[in-house]
Amino acid sequence: KQPELDPDTPSPIFGGSTGGLLRKAQVEEFYVITWESPKEQIFEMPTGGAAIMRKGPNLLKFARKEQCMALTTQLRSKFRQTPCFYRVYADGKVQYLHPKDGVYPEKVNAGRVGVNQNMRSIGKNVDPIKVVKFTGSEPFEI
Repeated sequence: KQPELDPDTPSPIFGGSTGGLLRKAQVEEFYVITWESPKEQIFEMPTGGAAIMRKGPNLLKFARKEQCMALTTQLRSKFRQTPCFYRVYADGKVQYLHPKDGVYPEKVNAGRVGVNQNMRSIGKNVDPIKVVKFTGSEPFEI
């Protein structure tokens, strides 16, 4: 079940930085990450600087999905939190992004389909001399 986004959730205490939301956030989209903290703790912001997460629910806005992923990694490894993040479009529509099927990307899930996988060992790769540059054929045609 996808968790609902509560826009009234307080943000961590952060003095600010030269980063912040970009102009893109007003016309395209921005990203929101939420998590629950058992106590107040200091953490490193992906945009630079340090912030204090509040006890209880926290909500933080970012301009890029990569910033949410970086903070998710830190929250999961250092603080043992289970964050979720969302994409918020300029028209206010919210899309749940992570973890989509309840399992984080680095874990294997029985129903998850692999993407961009070649089920072979590195020794079975095509010899570079037989690729496009020398033969004119595509690498997967050989």
